[in-house]
Amino acid sequence: MEIYLEKIRDLLSPQNDNLQVHEEKSKGVYVKNLSDYYVSSAQEVYEIMRTGGAARMVSSTNMNAESSRSHSIFLITIICRNTESGAQKTGNLYLVDLAGSEKVGKTGASGQTLEEAKKINKSLSALGMVINALTDAKVKYVPYRDSKLTRILQESLGGNSRTTLIINCSPCAYNETETISTLRFGIRAKSIKNAARVNAELSPQELKGLLQKSQAANGSYQKYIAAMEAELAIWRSGGTVEESDWATPGKAGAPASAAKSEPKKAPTSPTPSSSMSTSRSMTPVNPAIENLKGDFPDSRPQTPTVLGLEKDEREDFLRRENELTDALGERESALNAAEKLVKELKEELTFLKEQEATVNKENKTMATQVNELRLQVERLNYDNKEAAITIDILKEQQQDTTSQLDEQNKLIAELRTSQKDAGAEDKEKRKQEKMAMMMAKFDTGAFSEKDEQLRAILNKLDSTDPAGALTGDDLTTIRRQLSEGQSVVRETVDRLRQSQEENEMLTRRREELEARVASLEAEYEELLEKTIHDEENSNADLADSIADLKVKLEAQYAAKRDAHLSEMVDLRQQLEMKTNEVRNLHATNESLKSVNEELKRAFAVTSAGIEGGKNLAESAQDLERTRKAINVQLAEFDGVKKSLMRDLQNRCEKVIIQPLTASRAYG
Repeated sequence: MEIYLEKIRDLLSPQNDNLQVHEEKSKGVYVKNLSDYYVSSAQEVYEIMRTGGAARMVSSTNMNAESSRSHSIFLITIICRNTESGAQKTGNLYLVDLAGSEKVGKTGASGQTLEEAKKINKSLSALGMVINALTDAKVKYVPYRDSKLTRILQESLGGNSRTTLIINCSPCAYNETETISTLRFGIRAKSIKNAARVNAELSPQELKGLLQKSQAANGSYQKYIAAMEAELAIWRSGGTVEESDWATPGKAGAPASAAKSEPKKAPTSPTPSSSMSTSRSMTPVNPAIENLKGDFPDSRPQTPTVLGLEKDEREDFLRRENELTDALGERESALNAAEKLVKELKEELTFLKEQEATVNKENKTMATQVNELRLQVERLNYDNKEAAITIDILKEQQQDTTSQLDEQNKLIAELRTSQKDAGAEDKEKRKQEKMAMMMAKFDTGAFSEKDEQLRAILNKLDSTDPAGALTGDDLTTIRRQLSEGQSVVRETVDRLRQSQEENEMLTRRREELEARVASLEAEYEELLEKTIHDEENSNADLADSIADLKVKLEAQYAAKRDAHLSEMVDLRQQLEMKTNEVRNLHATNESLKSVNEELKRAFAVTSAGIEGGKNLAESAQDLERTRKAINVQLAEFDGVKKSLMRDLQNRCEKVIIQPLTASRAYG
């Protein structure tokens, strides 16, 4: 253990830092709840001593780099037992390391180190006072309780003990005063004289002998008591007993020492009042037991004290002292906890005050900022009101512009309707002209001549007159016309394929233009919204800016619309031309196919001879039916072409109407 700041701290369990000193008759003076360990070798003792020494409080001063700031006490209890007789001897070895007395001027102690020095000097002064009291025969009171150090070492200083004191002093002249004071302290301690006795406990055999002696003495005393009671009865009845007949311990067989302790009674007072005058100090004792105790002295001597109390009162006093010591320790622990709490609360209060000051500064700053923000809010509210008024004016202007734009759109729609009518007439004229031109390209005279020749040949075949049979020139003519018809058909098919490819290419181009128009409309809407939003946020010359913006956007839109319209008109014209050309080519192709079929049949009939004339006539009839079917198919094909043209025209009108709708929406 160590005594640090007048508090007992367990070095083997450092968390126990406020242990209390107790005293009992069986144990003497001891520290409650102090850690103890059973050891069986010197190595274990050294290990425990090293563990406790490492936990001591050490600090640096001007006189010592590793100055001990507490008194260290190491207690070793040694028990020696006789295995044969059962007798046992017990001894306590106190190893005490006292902290050195300090002068503040030399050590330079301050703060916590100064408080430690004060407690060290106080406990050493109490130790010196105890040694002075023990060496002075006139002093009856020894102040063991002035310090916890002297209280723990009470039996080592003035009890059943032998004490060895080792003094550590400095030979330097600088420390002359401290060295002389320390040597004088050692001289005073050396003058203490103690009568040490062995702390022996009785063996079972010795206890049995003591018990037998006590029982024999008890029987003698019983006889002596009976004789005394008989004599007392005679005295009470008014009789007298001769002195030679008086009851004595010797007659009863009691020890002779009982007669010495028996007070002489005056026979002049036969009343029993004399027996009631005994005091607490005249308590009957058994002389035999006292003699036996004298033969076997107590293993633990009485603790030195100035109080002349009897055993019962002393035990009550020690018990009460232990209770008060425990209560004092609890109060000290509570006080330490309260002091720690107060310290923490003070630190927290200081922190809160600093934080409050910081918060106050921040509040002032924030209040200034809030005032500035309020002014800004008021300014913005005023600006918003002005902007709202401006927006209302612009909305009215926009409504007027929208109404004007609606009127313009109506006018454009009327013009477009009239333009469509004029365009339809022009389209019919151009169609008729192109058809005339395309038909002019074909050699109708040649076709008509060939048709007449073919009809003449067929008439010859139809006639049954042998004189009208086909000649070799007729067959040659038929072959030549057949080959020419086949070449014309091939050319017509090639032209038809090219026209279809051009038609597909124009259709794809039209779809690309429609997609481009849609993307341009989306860009136009996005640009218009962004520009209006930016202009509304700026709130500066909003009306003029919007008017200029409208003029710019309308000009851009008009330019794009005119370009798209012109491009769509050209595309439509090209598409119409290609469609008419395809239609004419289809018609020509079909007619050529029919002529080719007729020629093939005529050639086959001619090759078969006159015997196939009747079959040729039937073939001619089939050819006529085929021509009629071809005409029906051509009519259906014209209907499909017309429906395709109407669909194309509707799509073109949609492409034209969409920009107008967008301009109407954002105008």
